[in-house]
Amino acid sequence: MVFAVTLGLIVADFTTWIELDVAAIFGLPLVLAGATRSRALLWILTGLLITTTFVVYALQIPAATFTLEETFFVNRVLNAVSLLLLAGLLHVWMRSAATSEAQARLIKEQNEKLQAANVSRRMVEVQEAERRAVANHLHDLVGQKLTALSINLNIVKGQLLPTHTTQIGVRLEDALKMVEETTESIRDVMAELRPAVLDDFGLTPVLRWYAEQFSKRTGVATSVVEQGPVRRLSPTAEHALFRMAQNALANVAKHARADKAIVTLRTTPHSTCLTVADNGDGFDPAAVHQPTRDHGWGLMIMRERAAAIGAQLSIESARGHGTKVIVTLNEDTHDQSSAGG
Repeated sequence: MVFAVTLGLIVADFTTWIELDVAAIFGLPLVLAGATRSRALLWILTGLLITTTFVVYALQIPAATFTLEETFFVNRVLNAVSLLLLAGLLHVWMRSAATSEAQARLIKEQNEKLQAANVSRRMVEVQEAERRAVANHLHDLVGQKLTALSINLNIVKGQLLPTHTTQIGVRLEDALKMVEETTESIRDVMAELRPAVLDDFGLTPVLRWYAEQFSKRTGVATSVVEQGPVRRLSPTAEHALFRMAQNALANVAKHARADKAIVTLRTTPHSTCLTVADNGDGFDPAAVHQPTRDHGWGLMIMRERAAAIGAQLSIESARGHGTKVIVTLNEDTHDQSSAGG
């Protein structure tokens, strides 16, 4: 379109042999070029129009009549200067518009990331609230009823006649043992859902408790190392870091075929770093982009939890050299993430 208009004006100037107001008429293609936001096209058209201006002038004047003071030539020079000024203004406008658009895109991307982080953080908070509610229900309903059942069974056992002790007593002992085992299982589930140690004593004690439970359950020797000053984080951050440690250890049990794992919690005045390392088979982190039915979901969940509190998650692994999951939470970043909600 721009080239067609330019060509039409050039042909008109050649064929009519009349003086066109170049600054007014030949400036039209430059304005049209501005709509394309192409600075290269703008200066190509400017050079073409200025060249055409003087070529047409050279063809129009009689032979041997050219002088620098001739009014027609001076007008052409002024028109060329006008075109250069117009092109310069359009160039500045295009560059400014491009910068503004780039800044707008950057701000939009940052807002989208912030909104996604806020949504993730809110989802984590809702999930923790649901876990707390389920744990409370288990304690108030199931736990209390199991306790009442155990008391009633003991009362019945105490009221048995000596003639019934052998037969019924064995059944009652069996029932009491099952109630006790079920109660222990319910307590374990409640601890998994909402460990009271975390709320009361902080992240390191709950990591030690969970490492001990994990070692007993899986046979993977798991230890916890604490480095740096002891300090409490916000409840949201502590719960997220604990859940990420759970996820990382779950991956160790499912995929790593490791016999040893080390959980390290390193704190500084301005950051907290949680590391879960194992001596298992390892894997290629670049190969796990999309979660499959039996692999990748743990890493995706950890990434979402890290994003929710403004932390950085990195995976260091290689086949045959184990895996190290590193979560780094900077205090300033976490404060901004919390403020965003």
